Order: sequence, then structure tokens, then C-alpha cells
Amino acid sequence: MRRALHAEWTKLVSVPAQLWTLVAVTGVMAGAGALVAVTQRPPTCPPGGPGCSLPDTTALILSGAYLAQLAVLAAAVTLVSSEYHPRVILLTLAAQPGRGLVLAAKAVVGTVAVLGTALLGVAGALVAGRQVLLARGFTGQDGRGPAALSDPAVLRAALGTVLYLVLVAVLSLGAGWVLRHQAAAAGSVAALLYGPFLAARIIPMPDRVLHAVQDVSPMSAGLSVQSLVPGAGTAPIGPWSGLAVLAGYAAAALGTGWLLLVRRDG
Repeated sequence: MRRALHAEWTKLVSVPAQLWTLVAVTGVMAGAGALVAVTQRPPTCPPGGPGCSLPDTTALILSGAYLAQLAVLAAAVTLVSSEYHPRVILLTLAAQPGRGLVLAAKAVVGTVAVLGTALLGVAGALVAGRQVLLARGFTGQDGRGPAALSDPAVLRAALGTVLYLVLVAVLSLGAGWVLRHQAAAAGSVAALLYGPFLAARIIPMPDRVLHAVQDVSPMSAGLSVQSLVPGAGTAPIGPWSGLAVLAGYAAAALGTGWLLLVRRDG
């Protein structure tokens, strides 16, 4: 396993485009958090008053995940599909005949790389977004300020966002093994993430149907972990239950990729 991990890590760090894509995860998360915070204005109505609702500032400054996941899926898909065009995968399997070991090594290297960049990006978004919100007038008076970074709910949203991006990486790795083509795999994962989310916002549907679509949509359900206001997230589902929905998609994709890898000739 150590040899397989070393080989996959070498492949990852030796391709500048891969490294810059991973760096983009951090940059997009932190930059989007600051930009979204710039657009916010503190409400003028009294907190708790009729018709007055305070924005969920934590979810807002972590909303860069909607874009950062594109860099995650691009990096993860390329880590697998780049071996099939040209057929470098034949050399990889010849050097390491254990196909399950090759898949596991790529999964570990890909998720660890995304984990590191996601942690930096989420931390940067929270720090930068909080400072911008304070400068925009979101002071701590009357509960208008952003939640403290030590707040357990904020830590849950931050950790959940990191886990969300890691699960998107696992889902993308699985799609890469299944489809073995970079554009097809990336397009399929993007459609799975954004398709139900956009359909729920564009197509008129009864609340019961809307909630059912949101609860099974990997992006809507997964990103409900960012909400600090119960029932105000992207889906009417609990934060960890939402991540479990995305984890189910990721496990199914990676499991299918493993089955196809052991059955195919390269």
C-alpha cells in the first residue's frame, strides 16, 4: 500500500495543472466568502420584531462551496481519467496488479489532497468573511453580528463543509472509474450536483414534491449542514442526514467503479 500511495502522490504533485486546481479550492472558498460578505447589509428592523429575519451569515460566507466543488470534481476526475487517455492505466496495473489497491490508493491521495485544501479554504472563508461583515456593520449588538468562530454550530457548519467537499471528491473519483473519460465523468457529476438543485428552483412544484427533490439531491441535502437556522438550509433535512445522502451517492459511485475496475481489461 505504501508503494501504491507513493506512486499516486507522485503523479498528483508532478502535474502542475492538478496542483493549481487544488489551490483553486482554497482560493475560491476564501475569496467567495469575502465577496459574499461584501454584498450584505445588516438589517435595520429590530431583532425578533414582526417580519424581521436576520441573515444566516455563516451559511453565506461558506457559500463558496457551490463553486469550489467544481475544482474538487475536476481534480478528482482527472486523477483517474487521465490514466485512460493515453492508456497509462495498463502500466499502472502492470506495476501494481492489485486493482483494488490502485483504487484505494487513488481514493486516499485524492481525498487527503482535497481535505487539506478544503480545510484551508473554509478557515479562510470564516476569517475573511467575519472581518468583512464586522466592517459592514454586523456588530455584536442585538444579535446582529456573525456567530463566534468558537460557536459549536459554526464549527459544525465548517467541518460539514469540509466533509461535503471531500465526499464530492469521492463521488468524482467513482465517476472517473465508471466512465473513464474526463469530460463525461465531470459532466455527469456536475449534472448530478446542480441538476436537481436548479430544477427545484426553476420548475414550479408543490411543497411536498419540492422537499422530496431537495432531500434526495446530493448538493441541496449535503449543503444543509451549513445552515445555523433550523429548516432554513438548502433542504428540509437535518445537517448530518443531508451529508449522509451525499455519502450514499459517493459510496455507490466508488463501489460501482471498483466492480467495473476488477471486471474490465484495464
